[in-house]
Amino acid sequence: MNTNYLTANWLLRLLGLLFLAASFFLPGPVSADSPKALWDANGKVINNTPGNTVQQNPKIISDSQGNSLVVWEDGRAGNYDLYAQKLDSSGKKLWLSSGVVVCRHFGNQNSAQIISDGNGGAIIVWQDYRDKNADIFVQHLDSQGQAVWGEAGKAVCQLAEGQFAPQLITDNNGGAIITWHDYRSKIGEDIYAQRIDSSGQALWLENGQAVCTVNGTQWYPKIVTDGLDGAIIVWTDGRISPADNNIYAQRLDPKGNSLWQKDGVSLCQAKQNQEYPAVIASDGGAIVVWTDSRFNNADIFGQKIDLNGQSLWQKDGVEVCAFNYDQEHPRLSSDGAGGAVVAWQDQRGTETAIYAQKLSATGQNEWQEDGRQISQFGNNHQDLIISKLTGEDWVVVWEETRNNQNSLLAQKINSSGIPLWSSGGMALTQPNYSQKTAAVAAGSKGEIIVAWQDKRFGQDDIYGQKISSDGTLLWSKGGQEICRTQGAVTQQNIQTVLTQNQGVVLAFEDARAGFFNIYLQKVGTKGELLWGQNALPVDKIAANQANPSLVSDGKSGIIVVWEDQRDKKYSSIRAQHFNAQGEKLWPSSLVLAKFNSRQVNPIMVADETGGAIVAWQENRDVLSLQDIYAQRISASGKLLWGGKGKTIISENGDQTDLTMIPDSQGGAIIAWTDYRHGDRNPDIYAQRVNSQGKLLWPDKTGIAVCSAPDIQRNPKLTGDEEGGAIIAWTDRGGGSYDIYAQRVDQKGKTLWLRDGIPINQLSRTQQNPKFGTDSIVVWEDYRFGNWDIFAGSINKSGKLLWGEMGSNIAVIPQTQYAPQIAKWKDEQVIVVWEDYRSGQQYEIYIQKLNSSGQPLWTENGFRVNTSNGARFPQLITIPTNNTFYVFWEDFTDGNRAIFGQKFSSN
Repeated sequence: MNTNYLTANWLLRLLGLLFLAASFFLPGPVSADSPKALWDANGKVINNTPGNTVQQNPKIISDSQGNSLVVWEDGRAGNYDLYAQKLDSSGKKLWLSSGVVVCRHFGNQNSAQIISDGNGGAIIVWQDYRDKNADIFVQHLDSQGQAVWGEAGKAVCQLAEGQFAPQLITDNNGGAIITWHDYRSKIGEDIYAQRIDSSGQALWLENGQAVCTVNGTQWYPKIVTDGLDGAIIVWTDGRISPADNNIYAQRLDPKGNSLWQKDGVSLCQAKQNQEYPAVIASDGGAIVVWTDSRFNNADIFGQKIDLNGQSLWQKDGVEVCAFNYDQEHPRLSSDGAGGAVVAWQDQRGTETAIYAQKLSATGQNEWQEDGRQISQFGNNHQDLIISKLTGEDWVVVWEETRNNQNSLLAQKINSSGIPLWSSGGMALTQPNYSQKTAAVAAGSKGEIIVAWQDKRFGQDDIYGQKISSDGTLLWSKGGQEICRTQGAVTQQNIQTVLTQNQGVVLAFEDARAGFFNIYLQKVGTKGELLWGQNALPVDKIAANQANPSLVSDGKSGIIVVWEDQRDKKYSSIRAQHFNAQGEKLWPSSLVLAKFNSRQVNPIMVADETGGAIVAWQENRDVLSLQDIYAQRISASGKLLWGGKGKTIISENGDQTDLTMIPDSQGGAIIAWTDYRHGDRNPDIYAQRVNSQGKLLWPDKTGIAVCSAPDIQRNPKLTGDEEGGAIIAWTDRGGGSYDIYAQRVDQKGKTLWLRDGIPINQLSRTQQNPKFGTDSIVVWEDYRFGNWDIFAGSINKSGKLLWGEMGSNIAVIPQTQYAPQIAKWKDEQVIVVWEDYRSGQQYEIYIQKLNSSGQPLWTENGFRVNTSNGARFPQLITIPTNNTFYVFWEDFTDGNRAIFGQKFSSN
């Protein structure tokens, strides 16, 4: 290889980079032809229909009157707010039926923790994003559910940098002691704490008392009482190294003074990582357990400390379980005699199970070595909770994953670790309901109350169950509904098509019914919603649908395909035909290939006769993993390529990232990422199929567009106006990701250099190309250390028309991402992308390029006005009318709604 040539070539590129970088600081042209918005100032609402909104992440406590108080995150207003409910012993709601407001404010509120106030109410702390970054806020609910400290709560710590993962305990005087990890130093997380009184006033230093501010990361603190109105705080500590985390602790008195050595005492400094501590108070001190990697796999260790910070068990902790394979995520509960019962998830079997061990007051294992098995093998068991009942019994609740569904199980164990309820655990509700994120509170009569998030109606709702000491379900067998309410839901994944009469049809995923279903809306030239105010369901079902694709039928109607999950085992590809009025033309949705396998990611092109060709990924052949299949459907809904479709490619490894264009003769050209040569060396392949489903290119396993070493992925196609195609992709053959392209003629012959020619191979990453014409391509570019938008142009001979550097569309700090591009008149293009230049929220920007790659509008793009930000834009151009449309997912009030804007431009 000629090293002089390489050196000269890289020097040339460097000089070009310096020139280009300097040019970014010079004023750019601002054309009088800036686009004019024709609809509402912040865009037209295309869909914001309410529905079954999300409630998630419950926490539960019991009070002294036999009631239960539950707090959860609630998406009914768009952002996640906090709501709460009080239940009596029979499960009856005592507050408003849909819950009372804990905090309703701008931004998200999450990670709530709750304790009793001792008078039938609760004190609740959470992580709050009203100022964009995370702060710590707190609220007091009285026994009637009134927010004592106002609907916004009170700030515990409100600084520019983030505060995370709050925990709290009562101070035994009507207030609370709160701890969290804190990024105010800007170089690593530290541990802080605050005490509030019964009126919510901070009693220690403003914004918190430092508990540990040593170098490195200290995070995810846990807190228990010291029995003297102070607190013991335990955390994971990376002061030695990020690869050598240890467990530290500190004790605070009621005035916030640290009683042990500065920055905490070490409970374990063994080699490797010690992480994820759990802690309980225990007879004048605390017992701590953690996940420990000193033996090069995850084990469980524990330590007991007294009020002086002295470790009472052996140095660096006692073995709770150090069996082969991993034991992780321990939880513990007091044994009432100075020891603890510890439970964990254990991978010694083929799948994760739950094990437990009892530790005496002196740190001795009292059950069999390496623990007693609580749950049976056969499915994965995780996310456990353990709670002490009356006497010498405990209950363990865990999550079981079976057939991609989660369910909750519980088991009672006695002082010998013997399971007392049904073998394998008792189900908390009926099968086929998906439950997770359980929270447990113990009652005064040996019963437990469990709350969880539940997907029986598609979206997460909050349900609960009460279980007696003998294992009887005391509430409804299906669980007691705690909150299932209507509100803001997500509309996402917009796809668009222009119909024959210049109407625009949008397809999108909509969660209004609990499950994501595909909906359609047709938008008139004045922004009219032509298919009803709330859009049309394509095929309403109680299951998820995803990834819609649209084509025009040539008669002002559309054909839509999607991925359908009504069969819980196998997703299928279905289709439906709608006329110009939004009426279904087929009696029911059409299954494109009846086969017991998972079909995903459909794409579609029109077949020029009113029908369509559809391609998708499918694992029909388990030996070759994901393959590509296709089907042609007529305008009347007939499957023209047989009941199982046609195989496009079924080679070893996965074939993914498919892309397709019509071949102008009733067939299609398809390209994909191909893993036949191994997971670390994907290549780009392509194939052409005619209108009868026959593969036309010589190699029936696809032609190799690029089979160079290393990674090639994410191809995109455009026609070459001669029956062939130009294919662009992301390529790491040169050490970093670049943009490459190849031209293939109508017979499948590659016309440019073997393995393609570079469109752009500047330093760092260029990725995800998209074509706007048969020559202009746009991509995401990281050459300057953040994501920008660049474009290039290439002629049919493979010559770069805009040079090696490409044309800069948006080069500005922060992130510019997800460009879309469409053809305009006079060989121009319009580009739209999502943009984080404000540092506060994503917005949509647009730019017009002329045939020489020169931006014609405001330098770095023209902003599309929105109320509260937007992402994932889609673009439709009508050059003959001097108009174009931009549609996006809009975050007004925290929602994920569908908005759009129409623009005029010369």
